[in-house]
Amino acid sequence: MADHLWSADETRHQSFNPTRLTLARERNGLTKQQLADASQVTRRAVTAWEAGEVENPPTAVLARILGFPDLFFYADDPVPISKDGVSFRALKSMSARQLNRVLAASSLAIEFSTWMDSNYTTPVPNLPDLSDSQSLEPVVAAESVRSIWGAHQAAVRNLLLLLEEKGIRVFSLPVSDREVDAFSFWHEDRPFIFLDTARTSERMRFDLAHELGHLLLHRQTRSLRSRNVEQQAQDFASSFLMPADALYAQVKGQLRFEDVFELKRFWRVSAVAMVQRLWHLSIISDWHYRTWMIELSRRGFRTSEPGGIHPESSRLYRELFKLAREDGWSVRRIALALHIPERELDGMVFGLAIAPAPPDTPAIGTTTGDQELGHLSRAK
Repeated sequence: MADHLWSADETRHQSFNPTRLTLARERNGLTKQQLADASQVTRRAVTAWEAGEVENPPTAVLARILGFPDLFFYADDPVPISKDGVSFRALKSMSARQLNRVLAASSLAIEFSTWMDSNYTTPVPNLPDLSDSQSLEPVVAAESVRSIWGAHQAAVRNLLLLLEEKGIRVFSLPVSDREVDAFSFWHEDRPFIFLDTARTSERMRFDLAHELGHLLLHRQTRSLRSRNVEQQAQDFASSFLMPADALYAQVKGQLRFEDVFELKRFWRVSAVAMVQRLWHLSIISDWHYRTWMIELSRRGFRTSEPGGIHPESSRLYRELFKLAREDGWSVRRIALALHIPERELDGMVFGLAIAPAPPDTPAIGTTTGDQELGHLSRAK
């Protein structure tokens, strides 16, 4: 099993890596001028450090200011994440500080992901390739994926587990970056999703389905920031979580407002998402849609989900950390091996690796997505 801890003697034979300084600065949300002020040097000095023009910058000072271990600045180049390949929903409203912070966090998460795959055998990506089907309607794509994955018309009980089984690496957004919506991207042949775990469980599921839509439909799309691309991901998520044929078969007669809550509990979506889906499928009228949305707002369902479902948790991380502990890998030791602060590692899995509550019984019919994660084992 690979252990990349370096001794003090070994670091003397490593060169300072200026790209690591840029990553640490951006992860802290600092400009060059702010780092210069904190270091009591000129902005030109910081520019020279990051350009590699200085062989030995004051690493101890930088480590103290930026909160990264000294060894971080001597590691290999970090993985560059381009904003053009990331499915940010509201890039225009994001500041450069926010953008650079989350891109830096994504780069660190990829390093942890690489560590995972170097030490343990994890599920390999197994997503249908829809990238060449540019004219494929999101609704049809969602139905196709459900069929390929064996979900058909059943409710997906645990979406996070299902995506992990398909090899998607899901990380949480650190608390300090949660003003940014969930986003996703491909790195090499591994799909990644970054999720705000502070949202309601129903909205997290919808975010997961939305980002799944991006990963499947837009892998080859040059621009991920058009309104049309976002609407396609939204339509995919609605169709994937609430399949039309199943809803048509489930609804008998005239729906009452209170029926929405039974439907939303069964499909494990928000009440707002359910009403919108019923309206889009013409199961309810425009008048019902407007009236029910007003009533949901009055009851607080536009901003929260009273009586919502229990959060889905990551079986991948639970099993990984269990095996790692057996092998002598504490969270602290993993962070040391990656040369990152422990807080960064904690932030990647915050809210994802908590122990789940006993599963509740679905209201109607059958569900899928509650299968075991593919076997996780030690790498040979």
